[in-house]
Amino acid sequence: MSELETRKEMGVLGVLAAFAGGALLGAIATLLLAPRSGAETRRRIAEGAERSREALERMGRAAREAVTTARTSIAAAMLEEPPAQPH
Repeated sequence: MSELETRKEMGVLGVLAAFAGGALLGAIATLLLAPRSGAETRRRIAEGAERSREALERMGRAAREAVTTARTSIAAAMLEEPPAQPH
């Protein structure tokens, strides 16, 4: 894997991690600031965790597909002959 590919993957993972962290912090703040009973809060936390898990799975699949597409494109571009240079 080239350095460029590695950097792109790390960038995608960083964006996903930032999104997930922000979503988690927002959910926690919402639950803590909303007046609810303990049972209701626990139920909402469980539902939010399930939605977050599903969203992260979707983002992971999308990231893997994007990396695969990028690798395929890069490999195809490397196999192409460079355009003729005028002398």
